[in-house]
Parts: sequence; C-alpha cells; structure tokens
Amino acid sequence: MDVLYFIMLLILIYFVNPLKGEEKITTTPFLTVSYIIVLSYILSILNIPMYKLLYLIPLAPLFIYKLKKRQLHLNVSYTHNKKSYVCLGVIIIYALFVGYMIFPSNPANTTDTQFHSYKSKAMIEEKTIFYKTNEIPYNHYIHYPAGFHSMVYFLSSSVSDILNSIQFMKFYILILFVLGYYLVGNEIKKNMGLWTALFLPITNIVYRVMGVLLPNFLGYAMMLIAFYFVLKYRKTNDHTYLILFSFTTMSLIYTHTFPIIILTLLLVSLFTYDIFSKNYKKIMYYLSSYIASLIIAVMLIINRMMNKIVSYGKSKNFTPEPLSNILHNILAGLGIGCLYVKSSMVVDNTSTFIISLILSFLLMLGIYHLLKNKDGIPFIMLLILLILNIVNIKFIHIPIPFFSSQYDTVRMAMHIQVIMPLFYGAGCCYIWDRIRAPKYKNIFLIFIILFAMFSSFTNYTIISRVQMEYYVIDNNDLKIFEYMNTHNITNETILNFGEDAGQFLPIYTKNKPVFYYYKFQCHNATVGGYGFGNITTAVDNNNYSLILDACKKEHIKYIFMNNYLGQYDHGFFENDTYFEILCKEGNAKLVKIK
Repeated sequence: MDVLYFIMLLILIYFVNPLKGEEKITTTPFLTVSYIIVLSYILSILNIPMYKLLYLIPLAPLFIYKLKKRQLHLNVSYTHNKKSYVCLGVIIIYALFVGYMIFPSNPANTTDTQFHSYKSKAMIEEKTIFYKTNEIPYNHYIHYPAGFHSMVYFLSSSVSDILNSIQFMKFYILILFVLGYYLVGNEIKKNMGLWTALFLPITNIVYRVMGVLLPNFLGYAMMLIAFYFVLKYRKTNDHTYLILFSFTTMSLIYTHTFPIIILTLLLVSLFTYDIFSKNYKKIMYYLSSYIASLIIAVMLIINRMMNKIVSYGKSKNFTPEPLSNILHNILAGLGIGCLYVKSSMVVDNTSTFIISLILSFLLMLGIYHLLKNKDGIPFIMLLILLILNIVNIKFIHIPIPFFSSQYDTVRMAMHIQVIMPLFYGAGCCYIWDRIRAPKYKNIFLIFIILFAMFSSFTNYTIISRVQMEYYVIDNNDLKIFEYMNTHNITNETILNFGEDAGQFLPIYTKNKPVFYYYKFQCHNATVGGYGFGNITTAVDNNNYSLILDACKKEHIKYIFMNNYLGQYDHGFFENDTYFEILCKEGNAKLVKIK
C-alpha cells in the first residue's frame, strides 16, 4: 500500500488548511479525502493519468508560501481542551477496537466488495476514472460514482493491494465518523461533541453495514463535515467555511447519492428555520454555495456521463412491504423497541431490547434538549423529513430525483440511524448538565461506560455470527490463488461456483472467473449454454458429461472450488478419469480438466 503518499498528503493539507486550532486537526482528515476525490476527477476529465506525484504538486506552492511567511506551525492549544482531546482520543481508539473485533480480517465477500474491487482494478490499470475497457463486467461499473474508488486507487500500489486498501478505508471511515459527530455535536451545543461521538461505537449501523456499502458510508461520514461547515458559517459569517462546504459537497456528489439527499434535507430544515428567524442573507449565501457546488460537479462530468445521468425518482421500483415491516424499520431506525431492521439479520433478544430502552429514553431527552437549543431545532426537522420520506416512498410516491423510489424501508431506516448519535448524545448531555454533585456525575459516567461496553459486545456477538453466513475468502483460498501465481497460471477463464471466493480471481491473480456478481444481478449466470443451477446440480448428481461439455464450449481448462463450498462437492473432482487436482488446501482445490 502507498500509505506514505497518503501521509504526505495529510501533512501538506494540514499545513495549507485555512482553519486554526482544533479545527485544523479535526477537519484535515476530511479535506484530504475531498482533495483526492475532486483532483482524481479533474485529472481524469483532462485525460491526465492519475500519477500520485501529481496530487502533491498543487499543494507545493501553498506549502512554500506558508513556509516563507513562517506560518507552518501546529497552532493548537493543548492546555485549554486537554481533557477533551484525551477523551476524543479514547473514543477513537475504542471505535477502532470495536471495528477490529467485528470486521472480518479479509474484507472480500460476494456482494458490493467484489463490485468495488473490479472498478478499482480498472482505475489502477488505466490510471483514470473513465477507463476504456469494454470487458464485462468492468464496463458496467464505469458510471458508478468513483469517490470511494479514488481513495482505494490512491492507497494501492498495485491491484493486489485493493483489498488491503479497502480494509484500511473501513477503519479510516470510523475515525471520520467519530470526528464528524464530535464536530457537529459541539456546533449544536458547546461540550456536546464528546457525547455524540461516543455513540459511534455504541450503535450498530456502521459496523453492521459498512463492509458492504462502502461508498455509502464514506459519503455519510463526509456528510457530517459538510453539516459542520454550514453550521459554522451560520454562526460566524466566515466565508472560509462556505468555501470548504462547497469543496466537501463536490466530493460528496462523486461519492454517493444518499448522503447528498440527507444534506439537502438538512439545508431545507435550516432554510425553513432561518426564514422564520429572518436570516435571509445567510440563506442566500449557503444555498448559493450548495447550488454552485452541485452545478460545477455535474458540469465537469456531464460530457462523460450524459447518457447515464437519470432521475431515479421517476422509477417505479417499489418494494411491496407489509405495514408492520415499515413501522418496525422506522422504529428500528430511531432505536425504539428494536435495533435491527427487518432484513436477513432479524435479532430481537433481551440484550437488544435493554439497549433499545436506554436509547429510546436518551432519544426523548435528546429531542427535548435540542428543542430548547435553537441550533438543534433544524436537526429535529431533518429527522421529521427523513421519516416523511419513508412515508412518501411507500404510500404517496412523490418523485424526488435520485432518491425516492429506489429502495425499501431497510435502506431508508439507515439514513435515520446515521444521524441518531446526535440525538442520543444530546440526551446524555442533558442529563450531565443537570447533575450537580461530582459523586453522581461519576456514577453516570460509570453507567455510560458499562452501557457502551454492553452495547458493543452485543453488536459484536450478533454481527460476527451473521457474518459467518457470508462467503468470505478463507486462507485456504488464498493459498490456491498463490499456487496459480507461482505456477504461472494466467489469462485463464476459470470455472467457479457462484458468488464465491472465485469472484476475486482478478484481484489476487491474472485470471478471471466464469461467475461474478454482475452476472447474477442481470440474471445471466450461464456457462456453455447451461445455467448456474444446471452446473451445481450436475456436481450433486455426478453428471460429468454436462460439466465437461460446458467447459469445452467455453475453452475452460481449470476449475476452482472454494474452501466453504468444497465440503459439499462429495468428492466429485477426485475422479482422476476426468480431473487432476493440481492443488488442494483444506476443502479448497484447483482442478485441471484432463
């Protein structure tokens, strides 16, 4: 991994960051992400290869200028907020530890990770976002926003680094979430930031879903810093924050649509509140900054993506759901009654019920606390708008571009859960402010620490167990891939068995699988005229002629059976009349057709 380039960029952006003090440190990780994403798009639009040295060059003049002006200093007071820095550091470490315990050691799975790996691979090989390959499935991924993939590109020195870079980004996103909640919480009310930041490792949504929806959650984390910049501008009238807001929003557009819509709903909330407060000038500035960033971002890519820019709000992709599911998911988003939405992970046990009772209590206090604070009212309005959007999707169907009709209430509930730490933190802050005796403050802190540990452990036990149901690459699979590399098995199409470890052959080797995620999504999972079901049934029924015929038609010489599925092949590939097992590690095997 090219972590050195990333560290150099962090340092340079820190020194050219126009903010001061604590803000300079806490906003630099976000601005670094925005810089990499925006510059990656600019280089690609100009048809300039994305050589990593080019990312440092635009910052060099600013760095030299500040060096000459003797403005290169940390400029942070460690005495005034020393306790806050220590507490924030502890929360970050705790959040990373929880991630270390929950996230699989290898991020490769059979859904979005494969898709994002392929897109990143094409970008690394061609050094551009707008790669030219027409090979399936890469050509189907080119128009997907490349914000997250730009980060993976910048961190990867080769294709084989992609999954390590994805794993690094998962932990980096956790840091962004903690910092984002901290900054927004403090901006809503002084000294509330630590409470809101604490609820990142306590709640489950980020740890549960981020491993699959990586661009989505990078966007959510970046959305928080956009929240912060616009809130800060409304307080200070400092246009520096508007510039940073616009810059961050541009990168957010290139990362994922959902966070942009939530940001839009916040601006609608701020607009409504400021209209009643008669802050017309502020409205004009932050709305114009937002609109300008949208227009610039779209205009930069419109020639490349004109045919693919569509309004998802016009689609009719409604998922029928019973009313009980809809209500359940809304309540789950709020943390009331249950923590998990109605999906493949349905867990309502004693532990989650206890956690939900506490979160429900904190939510009610948080809403009351925010209502009493003028800077908190727009967030209550935002929560109402998010709930109304679910109602709109399921019953009214008013089209909202890029958002309205695409997903069921499981996805919509995620948007609610992402902002809930602000409410839970406000509830904790309300209790803390009303406790006068130091003894009772200590008791409250002990309770919160124990609750944090209890909630994190509950999430760990549930999420870890559910993750075992997914096909994650096993060490035995990696040994098979290594065998291919050391024995010069390259440029081969290899028969694999579905959404399995074989999908990652292009990432670990120079081969490609027959079956990959896109084929299943398009209902085109065939080989040699036989469907995937026919292939698996042939193995179960010892139908050698069908397997051999399919491989002959597709000129396939090798078959890969991953470690998880290998326990179910019942010795099918051990028939030395037809096959030769080149390498076997556990249940994983590489088979050559005779």
